[in-house]
Amino acid sequence: MPNYRPAALLSGAVAALLLLSGCAAAAERSEGSAATSEMAAPSALLPEAEGNTSYPLTLDTPFGETELVERPERIAIVTTATPDTDALLALGGIPVFAPSTIERNTWLDASQTDRIETVWEASPDVELPAEAVAASKPDLIVTLQALDTFDQKTFDQLSAIAPVLYAGVDELSWQELTETLGDAIDLGDSARDAVQRTEDTIAKTREAHPEFAGKTATHVIAHSEKAGAFYASTPGSNTEQLFNELGFVLPEAAQSIAPGTKISDELIGLIDADFLLISTITEPEFFLDSPLLETVPAVAEGRAVIDPAEEGTTTNNFAWGLNQQSVLSIPWLIERLAEMGSEALN
Repeated sequence: MPNYRPAALLSGAVAALLLLSGCAAAAERSEGSAATSEMAAPSALLPEAEGNTSYPLTLDTPFGETELVERPERIAIVTTATPDTDALLALGGIPVFAPSTIERNTWLDASQTDRIETVWEASPDVELPAEAVAASKPDLIVTLQALDTFDQKTFDQLSAIAPVLYAGVDELSWQELTETLGDAIDLGDSARDAVQRTEDTIAKTREAHPEFAGKTATHVIAHSEKAGAFYASTPGSNTEQLFNELGFVLPEAAQSIAPGTKISDELIGLIDADFLLISTITEPEFFLDSPLLETVPAVAEGRAVIDPAEEGTTTNNFAWGLNQQSVLSIPWLIERLAEMGSEALN
């Protein structure tokens, strides 16, 4: 069975992010504190507060501390990834500033995204839009999937605008990320409920497919001939995690493959598995039509499933989603992955 940590517990990494100021004195807060009925009232952007988080709240990061004086309302998401945006939407919140990458999140619907005031053009190659962040007038900046390029200068720019809730990319599990955000905005109980619902969906899907247990699975992403095809389900990857949650395991050959490994002619035999998933991006014919690919047992025996790019586009939202696992994306992802796995094994 998957090794889930208890949803009600925060890991040490999460606890370090949220240093509750004045916890011992919380019972002595004055009527003017953030726990007043006025602060607990719902806003247009957040549901009603639960009354479990004490403000002022110190937010600790490797670059310094910032302080939430009171419960935030206007939340800006400043990451190119989307799990933190998903987490806020799952809690019933609406960001005032969010990355354009959410447009690839097929699991979201317009009712969740149309109310976002500003969608910024997010890309790892785009310079931090500090002026645009400031223009959105946030009282909390969330960057719970920060890239390695996030540095002291970035923190200084953002913290001059609003308090910063920070974690590096892949530092938190999707459960921890959801709960970290929930606790910061006084929706911790709602966050844990949302996590539990998604974990229940995972468990039910796994129980519905006992035939997956112990079978091997591999994921390959094929781009153009120039870009090549890559082994995507390396040990420790998000894709491996979702495979494992369904009962699949990586083939032994995968244990020696490094992230981002390009599949050369010499390595093509390493992609074999009981279930081989091939996601395509642009012009993948060089790979799909390769005589060498046809020699891979999974392909020769009909255990390969092709997951094509969306018609008329150069994107593959399922492959994207596997690397954007969140409290909202996982139910959508795991349902489709189970369908593909059944197709391969049958």
